[in-house]
Amino acid sequence: MTSRGRKTAIAVVCLAFVEVVWLVWFVLVPLPNTERKLTRGALALVALPGIGEPSTIGAGLAKLSRWEFLPQRLPILACAAWIGIAAIASGLLVLRGLKLRGVFSRAERLALAFGVGMALLGSLTLLAGRWGILGVWQVRIALAVPLVWELLLRGWKGPDSDRLAWSFPGLLGWACLVAPFLVTSLLAAMLPTIDYDALEYHLQAPKEFFQSGRVEFLNHNVYASMPLNVEMGHLLGMHVINDWWLGALVGQVLIWAYSPCAAVLIAAAATRAGSARAGFVGALAYLVTPWVSRMASLPYVEGPLMEQHAALVGLAFWSRKVDGPKARRAWVLLGLIAGSALATKYPALISAVLPFGGLAVWDAVRRRSPMVAAAFACGVLAISGPWLTKNVVDHGNPVYPLAVRVFGGHPWSEAREAKWSAGHGPKPIVIGELSEAVIDVAGRSDWQSFLYAALAPLALARPGSRRFAVALLAYVTYIFATWWLFTHRLDRFWLPLLPGLAVLAGLGADWTKSPAWSFVLAPVLGAGVFLGLAYSWTDLVGLNDWTADLRLLRSSVPRQLNAPLLQLDMSLPVDAKPLLIGQAAIFHMNHALVYNTVFDDEVFEMIAKGRTPEEVGRGLAERGISHVYVDWQEVERHRKPGGYGFTDFVQPAVFDGLVAAGVLGPPVALDPGARRLLYEVFGPQPQSATRSTREGP
Repeated sequence: MTSRGRKTAIAVVCLAFVEVVWLVWFVLVPLPNTERKLTRGALALVALPGIGEPSTIGAGLAKLSRWEFLPQRLPILACAAWIGIAAIASGLLVLRGLKLRGVFSRAERLALAFGVGMALLGSLTLLAGRWGILGVWQVRIALAVPLVWELLLRGWKGPDSDRLAWSFPGLLGWACLVAPFLVTSLLAAMLPTIDYDALEYHLQAPKEFFQSGRVEFLNHNVYASMPLNVEMGHLLGMHVINDWWLGALVGQVLIWAYSPCAAVLIAAAATRAGSARAGFVGALAYLVTPWVSRMASLPYVEGPLMEQHAALVGLAFWSRKVDGPKARRAWVLLGLIAGSALATKYPALISAVLPFGGLAVWDAVRRRSPMVAAAFACGVLAISGPWLTKNVVDHGNPVYPLAVRVFGGHPWSEAREAKWSAGHGPKPIVIGELSEAVIDVAGRSDWQSFLYAALAPLALARPGSRRFAVALLAYVTYIFATWWLFTHRLDRFWLPLLPGLAVLAGLGADWTKSPAWSFVLAPVLGAGVFLGLAYSWTDLVGLNDWTADLRLLRSSVPRQLNAPLLQLDMSLPVDAKPLLIGQAAIFHMNHALVYNTVFDDEVFEMIAKGRTPEEVGRGLAERGISHVYVDWQEVERHRKPGGYGFTDFVQPAVFDGLVAAGVLGPPVALDPGARRLLYEVFGPQPQSATRSTREGP
């Protein structure tokens, strides 16, 4: 054995020891978001049949066995496929227009086309919705236009890059490893969501747009003023399938599609910078991460956001080697993707637009071509511009409700700004909390993978790609640092760093060609896949009743979430219009509603504060409100320390006074603890029969 071989062997032995130590810590550290502080080791012990009872994997296989309900998913899949094909065709037309079709492999081209096409469709849906020209058949027919256009241009032909070709046996083995994650997350995406934010605005805003036929300013839901480019997929789904509840599931399937696209883009980046093995491992590490399965099956936007960051990482590396006019076109494409990220979520201004905009400026200086930076800016504005313009028109502030002190914005107030800043502003800088955050991202987070910390640092040791690895590690560190410094540190806000870590993990897996390292790498990857599966096949990731009866779930899930709210929805007359106080997670409700989020002006307060009972009754009648529902449990949750806060005006005495005045009927308790109360509105009463409530709270 040569001296170099001995050094490599010693390094591999030391690495094997480090990997074992890391694995032991990873499986023994308590998971912070589980009720009983479970460990991954405990989950692993009950994962396999015959080892633990009940077996989570065995239970998962049983949940996959109810084939009789799978046909219910076919309309959802068909509508999602129709929108997805239209998106791919739109993206291919963009790549054709930029003359960049032939520089990517087929898989990478399709992944890029899907992401860019969905972003383009989202912005076009916004424009059509603002003009009020969205309709079921208009959307169905319009989606066929890019496909027909692409086919007429014979868009399916084009050279493929041999650089990214994967061997069939390797691809087949990789597919077998990731199939349990992709199949179950796809089935989970076709289940109704239970997450509060989704029920409050990710799905509720598109539902209201669908019902009104317009994409408009919602004075009662401040979140609907944020960029909703991904949510436009739900809106398209609602129009294609002509049902807001099923349409939401169509949109969730479209969100799921971003995860395999991100894996392809990660594989392409790692293969270009390293080798086919780096590509395999990078994509594998990404797809077996429980975070990815969770975001692929929920109507959050972090799944698409991760795909966009994966594209930016890969294209930035590729664009360095492009010269001439193609360089400007490459930066237009990078700008389109960065703009897509900004149209997805405001924090992408920091994680995508600013760093890659700085890179575009640096490249412009290096090439002595200002058009490079201009090309990037044009791409950003092409996708995000409609959303920024919408907010300028509606609020006078392109990033409303952010930066109100810089741009102003209406309707807003100092009180709302203070509440928003307290709930969504940066947290205080405490060094001890920084170390805890580092540990969470490294592996303690419930949904994190073992493979990133196990492999990513080794990318710095790989010959031939060290400069790229250093730059990528700096970018990952930048995303983490800006997340910790400038956000309220919600854990899913740091997810855009996962694609970069996945590329680094792929390169780290390829740090040496030594057979000894291959013997270590195989069990490391096996541990990552098994631990990911042991977690992802539990309900800790989300609903996992994968093949359940959708018709039953349409009523049973709202009952599990909030039985009193479902009782309200089922018991009221069809033409009833209740006012909800304290409750905004209302997507599953069928009635027309009056509500507001906790960060909006309280509708009831605007109607009742400083007014007589007669005036309150008249105000309720003018809005067509037939009932008033008060969720005291939610009100108290917001008022607790650490909550968002809730107006002091809403007090039991106010409602007691309106009942005594005859404006409201006696309260009906909708739960055993009488924490959810329903009042019928009797309307304005004669002044002589009422007493003033001006002295009330």
